[in-house]
Amino acid sequence: MSSPQSGMPDNSFQNRLNKVAEARAPIEAAKPQVEVIPDWKENFKYPATIVAAALVGMLAVFVARYARFHLMGGSLAGEDADITMMIDGAIGIACSFVLFSALRFRGAEFKAAQTFGILAMIMIMHNFVHAAPKAFNLVFSEEWTNQVIAMTEPGSILFRGASFVVIEPKEEKPTIPTVRRAGKA
Repeated sequence: MSSPQSGMPDNSFQNRLNKVAEARAPIEAAKPQVEVIPDWKENFKYPATIVAAALVGMLAVFVARYARFHLMGGSLAGEDADITMMIDGAIGIACSFVLFSALRFRGAEFKAAQTFGILAMIMIMHNFVHAAPKAFNLVFSEEWTNQVIAMTEPGSILFRGASFVVIEPKEEKPTIPTVRRAGKA
């Protein structure tokens, strides 16, 4: 059975809670503050460095092809496309290694992004030549640029000296719009 109710509330439970809170106060004060929402700059920095690593790989292939052209001459694919592609890849990896260590990227994901950039640039650099031939005339030569434009297709992937068209050019046909009138079928 229950005891009779007294007029005063029982504060013993509240007193125990207060004692526990007082004992834990120094422990709670020593804990570092945790932010629930991370800083947007930190969230932006990591993906931006991954993209930067891929761009470094692409730049390395551009530098490799620039050096190969001015030292040995030749075309984009060279006499033997397989060997030229491997030479571009090897020189690109060497240039990329130097740029990678200079920019202090750390981690396998950055090396993977850089490798992706190298492979992508080996296969799609000719598309940049199609897009900006005047700029490539200044950097390489007009003959080289004309040869690349004649040898490759825009919107394609160059692999082992053959262009594989990925993006078909659209032929625009003029269409006459259909006007529907109210009450007519």
